[in-house]
Amino acid sequence: MLFISKFCFLVAMTIVSLTTASFDAKGMLEAPRRSSVSSNFQGDLGVFVESNYSFANHSFSSGIYLVNSSIKNHQELLVPGRGAKSPRWITNHSFLYVKDNSASGSSIVVFDVDHRSESVLYDHDVLISELSVVKDSNRYRVIFTSLDSSGRYEPLTQPNVHVYDSLFVRHWDHWKTGERNSLYSIILEHHSEIAHTFQLTTPTAIDLLQGTGLECPIEPFGDSTDFDATFNELVFVAKDPKSNPATQTRTVVYLLNLTTMKLKSLSAAMGACSSPIISEDGSKIGWLEMRTPQYESDQNQVMIYYPKNGKKQHVAQDWDRSPASIHWGTLPSGETGLYAIADDEGRRNLFFISTENNQVISLTKDESVLSVSSSEGPKLWLSKSSFISPKYFVLYDPSTKEEEPLLDANLGLSKSSYEEVWYPGTNGHKIHGWIVRPESFDATKRYPLAIFIHGGPQGSWTDSWSTRWNPAVFANSGFIVFTIDPVGSTGYGQQFTDDIALNWGGRPYHDIVRGVDYITGQIPYVDGSRMVALGASYGGYMINWIQGHPLGNRFRALVSHDGVFNTVNTFYSTDELYFPMHDFGGTPWENRATYERWNPSNFVENWATPQLVIHSSKDYRLTESEGISTFNALQYKKIPSKLLVFEDENHWVLKPENSLRWHHEVLSWITQHVNDN
Repeated sequence: MLFISKFCFLVAMTIVSLTTASFDAKGMLEAPRRSSVSSNFQGDLGVFVESNYSFANHSFSSGIYLVNSSIKNHQELLVPGRGAKSPRWITNHSFLYVKDNSASGSSIVVFDVDHRSESVLYDHDVLISELSVVKDSNRYRVIFTSLDSSGRYEPLTQPNVHVYDSLFVRHWDHWKTGERNSLYSIILEHHSEIAHTFQLTTPTAIDLLQGTGLECPIEPFGDSTDFDATFNELVFVAKDPKSNPATQTRTVVYLLNLTTMKLKSLSAAMGACSSPIISEDGSKIGWLEMRTPQYESDQNQVMIYYPKNGKKQHVAQDWDRSPASIHWGTLPSGETGLYAIADDEGRRNLFFISTENNQVISLTKDESVLSVSSSEGPKLWLSKSSFISPKYFVLYDPSTKEEEPLLDANLGLSKSSYEEVWYPGTNGHKIHGWIVRPESFDATKRYPLAIFIHGGPQGSWTDSWSTRWNPAVFANSGFIVFTIDPVGSTGYGQQFTDDIALNWGGRPYHDIVRGVDYITGQIPYVDGSRMVALGASYGGYMINWIQGHPLGNRFRALVSHDGVFNTVNTFYSTDELYFPMHDFGGTPWENRATYERWNPSNFVENWATPQLVIHSSKDYRLTESEGISTFNALQYKKIPSKLLVFEDENHWVLKPENSLRWHHEVLSWITQHVNDN
């Protein structure tokens, strides 16, 4: 356990005044944005989508790129254009991809890598989102996701008028309509005498969910990880149609026979299920399931179902991590099982779960693994990122645990600019944090401090890239950034995550207080008299909570993004009611005392610190009235404050031009309050 930073030594100190950095928000936002890489079957080629934003042109450019395992740090543009997405290998030298033709339709295209040629296989009159391909001899089943276009749901005659008699009314950033996501299938035949030539054998796509009343992928973040298939069977997850989607998290794993169209439910858990996968021969089906109703951050249990005998196996029962995804795999030794990615002490690491002996093997230890792609070869293609690098690709050997670089994303930031620390928290827990320094760091100087508080609250500051909360941008604006994972964070055992329930402003607040005490008392290059704190979502709640408590007086300025002002009002206005019902022990009329105990609005009389408030109009998770209420309170008390509103953003600020403005306002606000001159 490391309590003292390796830079803790006595030196003569100089106060740092903030100046413009070489790496800034503009550079971060113009850096490459890559999808995960997908390797072909023999493991020598990979494809991915990369997009780049230009502030000069005020637009994105993007395309599908090829990377070769024998040529390091080289990428070749194969398919230019913003509408090209979701490349999936169909042979070792050809892949399918989706091409958006307009706002209302997409094509499925096959691309021949050898001849750098392509042809359209199928046109769909509604936009396609995701694509999956499975093989049976010389036939291929293509499964894709799209909005339901079968006419089962009446089109809106008045698109700006909505009438509801059930929930959801709106979800994440949009009003709910009758449209649903669905899964579609077409079948291709491969003419082996003519390389890379495929023929469509189905005249039109089949809606696989027609008549079921089910939706897949699940809104608002569902994608291709919500389903998997062999040629004859489809496994997918969907919300339980018998449950209220706003008050219950329950999703069900379904198995659909693609010949008989017989549908069977496989899971009985009362919580959410995810990441369904089916083995190539159809003999095993895996998924992740949560057992606790209404709890979206319950531990994911790893389940395996055997269709032949109907038996289920719960694997890795003693593993105290909650995997986000699983993937069938075989170690070079021949041992079969699952690759799993999970938050793990400030990182997102790769593990192998043996289905033979139930053991969990830790494979990676640094930075963050975002996805894994396997092939017939012994090595894995990993997509990774870190605090100093956007997504990059490596070849990983599970037998030696060694990485071989494929394609980096070097922005000139150094690994030495950040380190992890642990300090004593509440209830005897060790609390993890990251210290991020400027590239021009001088240990003889003292720097202002920016405390980062994450959202969730069941989340974590992992060593990974972000275009929304990027510690390197703030550090290279002259701050020391300290990210804290208080109780409630993920990656430190399920009990640590669970302990924030009914305790939003209790132990997490005190863990943050101890973190501030630690870094100002133990790190000599931190100027504890010039501190700011920033947070979004639950982090924004915590900023408002800090305002009303003694820690608030220690900061020069605060920044809350899409936070909570009033816990009671938030229950009534949010979209996913199950979230506060779990974390606050019921509804406000059932457990009013807990809502009021941790309600920031009850402590406004103590507010005194200058604060920037940010909120977005399309945020239906925490509505903009929470931000306006916060600003009203600050203004009424004549506390220096600003309100920044984005009318066209949701819970996250995603548009580059808006994000640049966000960074300008935030950095200007905190800089003016820590610069003594």
